[in-house]
Amino acid sequence: MSTLAAVGPGDIPVLAALHAESFPDEPWGEAAIAEILAMPGAFGFLADADAGAPAGFLLALDLGAECEVLALGVRPALRRRGLGRQLVAQVLAVAAGRAVHLEVAEDNAAALPLYLSAGFRVVGRRADYYRRRDGAAAAAVLLRHGAPA
Repeated sequence: MSTLAAVGPGDIPVLAALHAESFPDEPWGEAAIAEILAMPGAFGFLADADAGAPAGFLLALDLGAECEVLALGVRPALRRRGLGRQLVAQVLAVAAGRAVHLEVAEDNAAALPLYLSAGFRVVGRRADYYRRRDGAAAAAVLLRHGAPA
């Protein structure tokens, strides 16, 4: 089991590096991460690997009546070890019975089953939402966990 720690401004470089490794087609730089962390209600977690090195992250917004997951990523070499599931469980615990929303690329063969197995349900779709480096596009699947908004 990984250790989770709340993120803060000092984690911006690590978060940007993890995001780039997790989402190479559309990486968020340090400026984007800083803007997110400066938003009211922003929170997140870093997950460490066995050696204590950052292995995954989650960034979210607490919107009062609901929460929105903005990004969740795990280093490719460390996937399938339960880190993503642990991060999802943590955001659901923070939400404490409120609805949690997120979107995921329909071609994300690792993340979509993870969210569905955690109790999220499909509530919509945005065509051609994600852009790939090769020019291709993928739809976003909109998911919700918990009470309707």
